[in-house]
Amino acid sequence: MQKQGVICRLVISLFYLVVFLVLCKIFSGSWQFLLDSDNSYNMLFVSGALLLIFGTYLAEPYFTKPLDVLTNSTAIVLALLSIREPQKFVGYHFLLVVSIGILFLSISIIILHALNKKSSIEQALFLLVTKFGSSKIAFSAVYLCTIFSYLKKAPVDFVFFLTFWIIFISNFFTEWIVSLVMSIYQRFQVREQYEYIGDAIGCENPFLYKIEIDFSIYKGGRVRKGDIILFSETSLEGIVGLVVDVKYLVKKQWLSVYILHQQEKCLKISSSLKNCSYTSDIHHISKKTYRLNLSELSKIQQKEIENNELYKKRNLFVGYVIEGSDINQIKFLPILDERDNNYAKLREGTIVTAEICGQETLFQIIEGKTSKEVLESHNISGFIVGIARKLGKYDNLSRQIDTVKWLPNMYAPLFLREDRVKTEKIAELKKVIGFLPETDIKIEIKDVDSLVTHNTAILGILGIGKSCLTFELIKKVIDNTGIKVVCIDITNEYQAELPRYIEKDIIQCDTMSSFHELAASAEYISASNNINKCGNIELYKTEIKEDLLQFLFSSSTCPEEWSPNSQKRIRIYNPDLHKITKGDKVGYKVFTTQLTQTEKVRIICEELYKILMKFSATTKGRVLLVFEEAHSLIPEWNSTANPADSSAVNGTAKIILQGRKYGLGSFVITQRTANISKSILNQCNTIFSLRVFDDTGKMFLENYIGSDYANLLPTLEERHAIAVGKALKLRLPVMIRLNNRENIISKK
Repeated sequence: MQKQGVICRLVISLFYLVVFLVLCKIFSGSWQFLLDSDNSYNMLFVSGALLLIFGTYLAEPYFTKPLDVLTNSTAIVLALLSIREPQKFVGYHFLLVVSIGILFLSISIIILHALNKKSSIEQALFLLVTKFGSSKIAFSAVYLCTIFSYLKKAPVDFVFFLTFWIIFISNFFTEWIVSLVMSIYQRFQVREQYEYIGDAIGCENPFLYKIEIDFSIYKGGRVRKGDIILFSETSLEGIVGLVVDVKYLVKKQWLSVYILHQQEKCLKISSSLKNCSYTSDIHHISKKTYRLNLSELSKIQQKEIENNELYKKRNLFVGYVIEGSDINQIKFLPILDERDNNYAKLREGTIVTAEICGQETLFQIIEGKTSKEVLESHNISGFIVGIARKLGKYDNLSRQIDTVKWLPNMYAPLFLREDRVKTEKIAELKKVIGFLPETDIKIEIKDVDSLVTHNTAILGILGIGKSCLTFELIKKVIDNTGIKVVCIDITNEYQAELPRYIEKDIIQCDTMSSFHELAASAEYISASNNINKCGNIELYKTEIKEDLLQFLFSSSTCPEEWSPNSQKRIRIYNPDLHKITKGDKVGYKVFTTQLTQTEKVRIICEELYKILMKFSATTKGRVLLVFEEAHSLIPEWNSTANPADSSAVNGTAKIILQGRKYGLGSFVITQRTANISKSILNQCNTIFSLRVFDDTGKMFLENYIGSDYANLLPTLEERHAIAVGKALKLRLPVMIRLNNRENIISKK
């Protein structure tokens, strides 16, 4: 470009010189003015052509230096001193004094600069001198004084040379003409415009090519990802591709170039360099390749390339589908390295997209494996193969991920989902439980009733956020339905934390005095030694029934129709606060023993179930049972301390199994999947699995989420979960980022 600029200025200056020379000859009548220093046209030619034109275009094309000012002022002083009749020259003494002053000022600036004396005075002098001492200003002054001095009595000559100066100073028209001519000329110099870089050495698929650059032959700059490549034999026309991967060998560079295409047709630039088209002839792509500069193409070609889907998403292009993919998941080859800004985004849970039969389909990365390939002898390159699970197409209207059948084409491009994570607004999270990681794709609860009636399990290790998720789900049940909630919590966490999510007035909790009056009959032994009449277990059942009736209906009896009150919505029981005993016979003696947590839970569940059985069957939820620390409340048979606990768990499981027809459902929250009753856990249709380490838990969850997602469980980040189930707008398991706790709680 610098070389072209020099040529352009040289052409313009020669053009002005010839025009000016011809004008001087015409008006002077001969060429003698060139040799006669007393001739007015000689002075005009020297100041106008040799000084003004050459100085402006060749000596000072961009900016003026103090040394240029020194030369200009010296030339003006010598020209003025050579005039024999200075009294006839308009402004002679003024020009001479000013030129001598500028001459000495330029010398002063040069000396100060050499002495490295930088000051505000030097800067001010520099601006003044370079402004008024430039060729365009200084020689224009001499030129105008010359025509006013010698041509004022020749109107025609005066007008011509004044007009020439005006055109020259504006210099728009001439420069525009020259630039246009050179631009047209360059349009026909295609062979020099495009830079040959190397040859194609392999074709991985009809749209993906390998190019080898030999730096012992090619002396240009290194080609980078995102550069535009032309496949052409002569560089007159060819197929356009995008560099998507770069590998470095000893003295060589290998490029992976993806052909810009649309509907199986590749983009082709025609020889006219004005238009382009899509062609289906993709099997005869040239071996030779050239690097294109997008700015040097025509506007039509630039627009066509910029509108191409692959080029538009080039910053999101992360890889392409490779062999070994199937209907459920794809394998892909990433094209990113650690220098790429998107490299850190390729991890478990990242959402990528690929087209399946013209539909943008979401995939979630679930695994990555390392491998290597031999490029040439003694040249081995390592690479990573990613594995992504197919999710489907996201419907913005219904906010649901719908199934997309089939799989992407081999070598189909893969892009990062370009959504930006937005600030979550509480009003928008009414049914939203989370988002796909690093996107704004909302995962909503499709049916809050199904969360209850078809049971929900929340699994994960201690301190990972199970309770926060449970509180949020309870809040959504309360906000979106009329369902009553019965929580069985032996940690007392619900009593302390739930009021931060839900209004405290609708929560009823156990206290230290709850069922305290039963303590007096705890040691009761029947006179008949009938163990079924010993202890206070029967009284406990009666008290639990009455308490539930008051909670549900504010009455001691059941109404004929289901019509719960709205005063209290949540009842929290802590069985450890209930001193309940039963009769136990050892030999010939009868004793009273404390009921275990499991036995008390069974009683609460049974009494609740008996109440609900008095109403007609329903498909809607009526009461939600929440089992916090479920591994202690409903343990697996091999984790129970005695046969009574096993019987109690079986009884609770039966209630959960049969309770759905009467609107009874449950939340099961546990950190020990191995120790919880599988009879109950298997009834959970919706699963939220946070971080899990134990093999038993992973093996159990494989039945719900598959082995690929189960392998991710030990590495899940906080506030992330694998979710699946009937209650969610999901047809397949997916890793989600749960809502921020700060956006859910009602009271900070």
